[in-house]
Amino acid sequence: MNIFIFGGTGDLAQRKLLPALYRHFKAARLSSQVKVYGIGSSSLDILSYQQEVKNKLTINLESIEYEESTVNRFLEIISYIKIDFNINKDFDSLKKITSNKDRNLFYLAVSPIFYTLIADSLNNQSIIGSLSSIIVEKPIGNDLQSSIDINESLALYFNESQIFRIDHYLGKEAVQNLLALRFGNILFEKIWSNVAVDHVQITVAETLGLEKRGSYYDQTGAIKDMLQNHLLQILCLVAMEPPTHINSESIRDEKLKVLRSLRPFKANETSDHLVIGQYKDGAINSKTITSYIDEIGVNQESNTETFVALKLWIDNWRWSGVPFFLRTGKRMAEKRSEIVIQFKSVPHNIFDSKSKQKDNQLIIRLQPEESIKLKIMIKKPSASGFHLQELPLDLLFDDYYEDDHLDAYERLLMDIIENKPSLFMRRDEVEEAWRFTDQLVNSISESETSLAKYNAGSWGPSSSDLLIANQNAKWNNEED
Repeated sequence: MNIFIFGGTGDLAQRKLLPALYRHFKAARLSSQVKVYGIGSSSLDILSYQQEVKNKLTINLESIEYEESTVNRFLEIISYIKIDFNINKDFDSLKKITSNKDRNLFYLAVSPIFYTLIADSLNNQSIIGSLSSIIVEKPIGNDLQSSIDINESLALYFNESQIFRIDHYLGKEAVQNLLALRFGNILFEKIWSNVAVDHVQITVAETLGLEKRGSYYDQTGAIKDMLQNHLLQILCLVAMEPPTHINSESIRDEKLKVLRSLRPFKANETSDHLVIGQYKDGAINSKTITSYIDEIGVNQESNTETFVALKLWIDNWRWSGVPFFLRTGKRMAEKRSEIVIQFKSVPHNIFDSKSKQKDNQLIIRLQPEESIKLKIMIKKPSASGFHLQELPLDLLFDDYYEDDHLDAYERLLMDIIENKPSLFMRRDEVEEAWRFTDQLVNSISESETSLAKYNAGSWGPSSSDLLIANQNAKWNNEED
């Protein structure tokens, strides 16, 4: 098997893909016949590239993972090919080392603007066969039409079963455990609906800024960069109906049904259901942070949102009347990705009115640590009376699975190698998500929704607190 990584000298390859492949190699999960080819436009020879990979592994691996002898053996399966994507003749070198009868994985760790160009060139070399797969990263386009165009260009040479569209959030252990929690435990599945759920919160907060991507991000914004893929994918897993099998197409079928059930935004309702914001000067961990408009590559007059919070409705029987609150932003108070299932109040409080009874809450933390916490009420030890107290039932995955804990890219790469598509986005999913996103963006434009400013290092604009307060609720901003 050949793994060709286009963008082999780039950040994604060096920080995520090659460390993930090294871990598989170290654990003997890779066949001895696997060859890895980094592909880029830099003028490097094979030894120089191997040394660069080795240097990056020392940075991107934990010290306990790095073994000099294993790294050296890993480098033996790695090679480098110089290709300018704009020069079709440069792709001739690929035909010299493989054919359309080989198992070839083409990982496009490059800008989406090159997807069509690379696919065309691979076809021209006649090295795409029935055993080949192509892997593409989000974003798949920047609106519905560009997404359709990219998908059409890939479909010319690859069947849908050969196309793996990666959203690395779907490879996180806690995200996959969401499926186990729901469908492996009858006590949760029976109450996972409007019968017992008051509302749902999904948060993906980042402390990072633009990380030298100012010119790209200023043309994209939080809605297209994060909401359209990560948050909507998590929403689908939370809200979907039970699939027929965990490794079947029915997972993707059920996710698609959720996207098609999202209530469209109306321009005259936007102010009541959505908040967009942009960070200004502030501080994170006692470090001064400059405002968004002062970042390199950003237009001084920019109205690009770095924060979005919205209230969604899923119009089906299971979730009728249950609001879903989604938010994501840059330069937030802390790095946190989580799902909060807020349950309803008990129908009748039989305890002392002085007891502060809180509603049950299930918190599924995706990062920085992966965990599940269920907040329940218990009787506080006392000499007399019932005095209730909220306590958490905690499950921190690292406490139980420290040695077997795979990161998202490790898991997804192995699924690709083993040809398991269920956790990857199907074409109709991607396009349905863009259809909803385009409609949302158009509603914002038509309503001329104002951009709220928020301090870097905060939890976003105060108006986002009001958005959820209308549900008699508040965001889960508490520190553990």
